[in-house]
Amino acid sequence: MPARHAAVFVSDTPVPKDVYNKQVYFTALVASMGAFIFGYDLAFIGTTITLEPFKRDFGLLNASEATSDGFSANIVSLLQAGCFFGSLAVAPLGDRYGRKISLIIAGILFCIGSLMQTVSYGLVAVMFVGRAIGGLGVGLASGIVPMYVAELSPPAIRGRLVGIYEISVQTGTCIGFWICYGVEGNMAKTSAQWVTPFAIQLIPGGLLVIGMFFVPESPRWLARYKSYGAASKTLAMLRNLPEDHPYLQEELSHIMAAVEDEKNCRADSNQWTELLAPSNRKRVILGILIFIFMQFAGSNAINYYSPRIFKSVGLTGSSTKLYATGIYGIVRLVCVIIAMNFVVDRFGRRNMLMGGAAVMLVAMWFIGAYIKVAGPTEGSALTAGGYAAVTFIYIFAVGFCFSYAGIPWIYCAEIFPLRIRALGIAICTAVHWLFNFVIARAVPYMISNIGYGTYFFFASCITLSIPFVYFCLPETKGLSLEEIDVIFGAAAPPLTAEVMLEEGEKVLDYPKAAHVEKSIE
Repeated sequence: MPARHAAVFVSDTPVPKDVYNKQVYFTALVASMGAFIFGYDLAFIGTTITLEPFKRDFGLLNASEATSDGFSANIVSLLQAGCFFGSLAVAPLGDRYGRKISLIIAGILFCIGSLMQTVSYGLVAVMFVGRAIGGLGVGLASGIVPMYVAELSPPAIRGRLVGIYEISVQTGTCIGFWICYGVEGNMAKTSAQWVTPFAIQLIPGGLLVIGMFFVPESPRWLARYKSYGAASKTLAMLRNLPEDHPYLQEELSHIMAAVEDEKNCRADSNQWTELLAPSNRKRVILGILIFIFMQFAGSNAINYYSPRIFKSVGLTGSSTKLYATGIYGIVRLVCVIIAMNFVVDRFGRRNMLMGGAAVMLVAMWFIGAYIKVAGPTEGSALTAGGYAAVTFIYIFAVGFCFSYAGIPWIYCAEIFPLRIRALGIAICTAVHWLFNFVIARAVPYMISNIGYGTYFFFASCITLSIPFVYFCLPETKGLSLEEIDVIFGAAAPPLTAEVMLEEGEKVLDYPKAAHVEKSIE
């Protein structure tokens, strides 16, 4: 393999305004329906299973605390288990059939699982199987969506476009919280009260399947698996430029050079062998660790079990807890919209991760300390310290939304080279869902058995994340995917090259860019 060296590209070609067009935003928005389904589930499941009709239909009204904790952990974590196995399919499906077809498959799986949950009516086995099948779709989408959007995004707004994934997650979360608040306060206590939130899952799942028929395939996938012509045509549509435009040709030259380099590697290595190369091994380790820190920040514990979390700091009354949860969802949505639209491509990935972590750790240490010192119990009046603890839950949400809510998805979608991108993202996403499963299973027992220690544990993990980011994570803001490959140690794309692409028996020289970026050692 060629010697690898670091380089930074400096482009003299001005970026045409046509590049930032409605098509790329529409495509990212449609694909991110795959994130909406996950966000909605994050919010609605923890509150829906506390509704009286749900408990009655599933025989939990007079169940012991241990039985209730076990059921809650199972119904939440089975989706995470499905997500884990679904994420493992990101590489084989994403590479063989393309990003677009894979997202259609994900949407169909999610709709099947959602339908089973909706019609379960007290049948525990049907509910649990539906949760697992729905999880397969969510897990597959969670890996494909950020990869697909990153591959079609202009570098300057890639963070914003991939960030639509997290905005969709938070939109789904916010709607899920308020749906539960609405059915609890406005619907009769019949089975329809819990069936309604489950049935609503079918809407975003259906929109994902239908919407994917109106968006293009990833140009980078087309360049690798189809032809230069297919990649050129799709990229021209996404950039709203003619195929012979200098900017388009420059971008294509870098993509095709990367494809050619990967084709040359194929003769003496496979994907797994290349994954173990020092440059790529580093990327996998960083991707895994950033997702572990994301899970151990504790945000999903609040998402899944928000009524119990608010109860643990002294809030009482079902409506009060659901209302507080709804406000929590609004705070997260507003913050994520600001972070992904106005901050991520301006201040960079590293600064956001460290700054958000600093806010989160203060909040978590305070909440844990308050529960340790005050020992709030259900039915007791909420003290000034309790109000402060509730406020710090919202402050925690602000810190999370400006850091680990969206950055891990953006970062892992950026750092892998094209040849092993699907495999690398599949591994990182699988680890994400594995630890999400662990959190979903453990939190009910942690809150019941160690109380304040739950928050101290998450606070400690958040504190450790800051030196990890400072010393280990390179910045990727504003770089093309091929430039990021160089930052991690790959060889820079050649400045001039006759890159040949075979289409059957015909060999084509793809047009050279009118301008290529300069490599500065």
